[in-house]
This record gives sequence, structure tokens and C-alpha cells, in this order.
Amino acid sequence: MAEDVLGYSSHDWRKNTDDAIVTDDVNNPIVPKTMKVNNSRVIFTNPKTLKEETVDVSRLIRVFVNNQENHKRSVK
Repeated sequence: MAEDVLGYSSHDWRKNTDDAIVTDDVNNPIVPKTMKVNNSRVIFTNPKTLKEETVDVSRLIRVFVNNQENHKRSVK
């Protein structure tokens, strides 16, 4: 089984995003830069706490998919 080879546990969401990429096609639409989702993080300032936060991109995908399933009208 592929997830055993990759070392993901049964509850690890990254097994679902192993082939996903992040792309920068705004700055260079002809040859965009790409990064593997499972190796990428977003670092931002939380507007409510003004603290720097770090979130794995695979986690953001998981939250998006879960929200889309639970709140079909609110996720665009």
C-alpha cells in the first residue's frame, strides 16, 4: 500500500495531498514556480492576535475540504 511506503499514519492528511503542488503562476504564467504541498508552509500575521503563525499547506487543504463538505453554501 502506498501510504505504508510513504510512512503516513492512517489519520495523516498528507497522504491525500502527496501529489498536490503550490504554484506561482501570477508572477510567471508561462513557467510558474512550483512547490510540493507536503513540503510547504504558510507564514502570516494573525490579524486577531497580531502574532506570527505557521500552517502547513496540507492542513489548509484539509480544512477547506472539510468546510466545503459541511458548509456547501459558504465555501467558494
